[in-house]
Parts: sequence; C-alpha cells; structure tokens
Amino acid sequence: MIRLSLACLGYTIALSAYAAAQSASGPSGSVKPPWDSSPVQTDSLVYHLRRGPSEYRATVTAVYRNRGAGPVYFARCNPPSAGPMYSVRRTGADSSRRFFIDWAWACVGRVPTGTVQPGDSIVVQLRVGSLDQPAMRPPLQPADLVGDLRVELALCTRPETDSDHCSAPPQGQRSSNAFNVRY
Repeated sequence: MIRLSLACLGYTIALSAYAAAQSASGPSGSVKPPWDSSPVQTDSLVYHLRRGPSEYRATVTAVYRNRGAGPVYFARCNPPSAGPMYSVRRTGADSSRRFFIDWAWACVGRVPTGTVQPGDSIVVQLRVGSLDQPAMRPPLQPADLVGDLRVELALCTRPETDSDHCSAPPQGQRSSNAFNVRY
C-alpha cells in the first residue's frame, strides 16, 4: 500500500513537473492537427466528467502557438507563473445557460506580463467540473457543469509592468476551439 502510494506520488510529481515545463514559452514537442482555425487548441473535442471523492472533474489541456511575426504577451497571476491566466466560458447555443466552475484566480499585483516569442507556444492545463456544493443556494444543478465551452487566455496587446493593466485583443484572438463537457 505504501509502495503504491509512493509510486502514485512520484508519478504525480513527475507529471506536474512535465506540465510546468510545458507551460513555459518554448517550442512544443508534439503537434497535432488543429480542430479549427482558433488560435488556442485543446487536446480533445469531448471531455467526460469523472466522479471522484466529493467531486466531478475533467482536465483540459489547451495550447497557444504564436504564429505571428512579433511577440505576444499574456497576463500572469504571480511572479513564479510561467503561463497565462485563463477562463472558461460557454459558447454557441449554450452561451446563455448558467455555468459553474469552482475555482477562481486570486492573484498578487505588480506582476509583469509574460511573453510568447514567434513560433513558441504556451500550454495550460485546467480543471472543469466542481466539488460537491451541498450548501449552494440556489442548488448546483448537474447541467451547470456540462455543455459547449471554450478556453479563453488572458493575452495582452502590449507588454505591461503590471498584468492587471493588460489590454486584451479581440476575443477571437485568444479563444480556443469549442469543446463539449459531459458526464
């Protein structure tokens, strides 16, 4: 039992280190064909929420590759952050439905923007789903966690000494392909 737990811990640490290394600006090792022309591409078009201890969860990996001739900037949450801040939103016919995700950014101020050089990429991994919310009013409904979504990166039109002052480009220049989250 302890041996298995240590193996799982080692795997988790290795996976976390790999994800952190992938979130830094740099050439991506593996390239998959894009789902569409969106500047941010996810690793799948469908994600299934899996039941865990007191939660439903799925992990989305999204990649932004700078295909332009100049650098692209992104808002960062704190000094050690190598990747951009991001959000998840509904899209298409689902865009006006209620959506719930149980995390939010809690950032420090005065963090300069990051940079993605031409040809380089940034990778973010984010969780969709939620912990169980027994005290939530109105109650959390299963439909609040699923549907057609997009990842939206906090990209900036110019470098800033404080990411809080980031001026975002148009939504289409910082959004992912649409993907579906279901049970």
